Amino acid sequence: MPKIVTGRVITAEGIPVPGIAVTNGRDVVATGGDGSFSVEPFGPFIAVTRPTGWHTDHWFTRLPAGAGDSTEITFELHATEQSLPYQFMHITDTHIDMAAPDRWAFDKGRLTTPDQLKEFLLDLPQLSPASRSVIVTGDLVDNGSPEEFAGLLDAVADAPVPVNLVPGNHDHMHLGRSGRISRNNYIVNDGNPELYEELVGPRWFSYDIAGLHVVVMDWHTHELGLDHTVQEQWLRNDLAAAGDDTPYILCMHDQPGHPVMDRLPRKPLATFSGHWHTSRVVDIDGVLHVNSPTPFFAGLDYSPPMFREVTWDGTGLQLNSRTMPAHYLHNPDHAFDVDKATVAGYDAKSRSSLVRWRHQLAGAGHRAGLTLAGDRIFAGSQIEDRPAGTVEALDAESGRLLWSAATGSAVKTRPVLAGGIVVVAEVSGAVAGLAAATGERLWTTPSTDPYRRFAWQSPVESEGIVVLGDQSDLRALDAATGKVLWRRTDLSPHHNIVTHSSPAIVGSMVMVGFWPTPNSPIAVDLHTGESIWPMPELQDDPWDTARNLRVTGTAAYDDGQDSFLVPAISSTAKLDRKTGSVQWTVQHEGGYSPSTPVITPAGYVVTVTGHGLRMLAKDTGGQLWDATVDGLAPFPMTAYRMKANPVMAAPVFEESTETLLLPGLDGVIRRFDLDGAPEGTYDVGVPLAAPLVAAGGSYLTVGVDGGLLALDLGAGS
Repeated sequence: MPKIVTGRVITAEGIPVPGIAVTNGRDVVATGGDGSFSVEPFGPFIAVTRPTGWHTDHWFTRLPAGAGDSTEITFELHATEQSLPYQFMHITDTHIDMAAPDRWAFDKGRLTTPDQLKEFLLDLPQLSPASRSVIVTGDLVDNGSPEEFAGLLDAVADAPVPVNLVPGNHDHMHLGRSGRISRNNYIVNDGNPELYEELVGPRWFSYDIAGLHVVVMDWHTHELGLDHTVQEQWLRNDLAAAGDDTPYILCMHDQPGHPVMDRLPRKPLATFSGHWHTSRVVDIDGVLHVNSPTPFFAGLDYSPPMFREVTWDGTGLQLNSRTMPAHYLHNPDHAFDVDKATVAGYDAKSRSSLVRWRHQLAGAGHRAGLTLAGDRIFAGSQIEDRPAGTVEALDAESGRLLWSAATGSAVKTRPVLAGGIVVVAEVSGAVAGLAAATGERLWTTPSTDPYRRFAWQSPVESEGIVVLGDQSDLRALDAATGKVLWRRTDLSPHHNIVTHSSPAIVGSMVMVGFWPTPNSPIAVDLHTGESIWPMPELQDDPWDTARNLRVTGTAAYDDGQDSFLVPAISSTAKLDRKTGSVQWTVQHEGGYSPSTPVITPAGYVVTVTGHGLRMLAKDTGGQLWDATVDGLAPFPMTAYRMKANPVMAAPVFEESTETLLLPGLDGVIRRFDLDGAPEGTYDVGVPLAAPLVAAGGSYLTVGVDGGLLALDLGAGS
């Protein structure tokens, strides 16, 4: 006879509560009429599913070694108001870090401190008064150390609302960070969950809020194959206990892919995740998938720190994504209206006389900017509170809207004009061909895997061939039909680092770089996709290879020297076009600079995000000058940064004056001469993360509010 654990679920007054789900981590049983339950010991915990209208601070208990018939457990429930609509908050990837501040020399402590998280949670009644609980979807701490977990638990202990914790891969790193390729061809870190269970608690569980069932699972150990079978067995039992008519959401650290979604007993309403440090909202087969960025430092998609308010009305979910106020990042206060910046289209109310005309896009702007083709402008926009985006065409002279076409998910890239067709990539990886004259959809090429495609790289066209994609799925399409001409899936296993580098096409060569794999940029044939440069081998530990060529942005081609200039994480590299051999690399402080180098007669200008501009000698890479830029930006956008700085977009080189025009997140455009000396400023009044595009005697750009601006820049102040 197996040993049995028994117990009761009661109210604070001692009244038994029947029908409450209790689990040992595999089996799920319900309490009887007297509130009692019995279950076989299996895992290290016995946990109760907190039902609608009830709460308990002690929803799980650890089983002592050798637990058996004498083990008696009592769960005490307290009534709590959970009327509809019910709002909760989603944050993710807090990465609590207890390292000394100078560990990250480029930002004096780049990750979250326990005090930051505590301050934020304590202020929820003022910041987000309708939020009645919080879920944090993993990478709660950065190294999985006991000190970090202690800081985390202290930060959430006094929160005014319940805080539910989901484990991530960084939470299982106390034994190290070595990488491996998983059973699903995914580059992940090794992990051990024992310390998390010892210090935090269960890694999969469920609870109910206002009739909505919330399911939490451990993505990392599921992906590693450590416990996927038992997690799936528990999930089947948990959903059976909840009932087939009970709607549920699934919360995991990473966006669940086919290995999870294809094995679910039934579809959830939505999934909520993190891991990518991005903002991505898509609908796949009727399921809403919400991937959220980091709350206390900028994301790997260069999103500002952000949190999401989620409202459940009894039938569906509504999102309200908001940027983090400067106070919680310990940055100076500012006067910008940026609560919905990069999230939704709104008017940030620039009153600058420099604005000749302004057009409000249907969604927000970010880094991608726009495409100018003759007398027409084509621009995409992102709508982060639902799975939607747009492509719009405008008259370049007047800003008059010519047409607008809706997309199934956000457009975070520039459209490209190929003949009479506008080709646009959605963040889901789907690609559409729109008639340039009318916006009519002529063709759609579906995403090869909407769970795994996170498309931030703009398509590029040559000879009627459009090339786009990431390191796990690089594709060439016929611009006229959308037909896939070739596809490379052998360049790298899947991983969660967003690709921002678009291909650079020179003749019949397509050159593009990625990170962390492949280990250096690649070159393939435009017509066949066959490799031109030798392919670098993937090392045993794919995270630990040489990283000078971890490419973060699109390369520039210098035809005078037949070479590529490549922006990497903390360096600029010059490569020979014919062979791909490295001619020189130059390190920069900081990192994660995605902007394309600018080629000028005097040298190469590189954008060091969060710092300023730097000119390098063409032959040696030696620094010719450095121009530091500072200003009151509303938020950081450089990955892993907490400190706000204006520099994100690359400058544009104005040949007629031989000067550089640098747009800034502080709403100021700065002019520099080719010696790096400032020559004037232009206060636009709207934060700018996108580059300027020359249009006759004026300039075009897109603000973080989705305002497409035509600017007349004079001499400057």
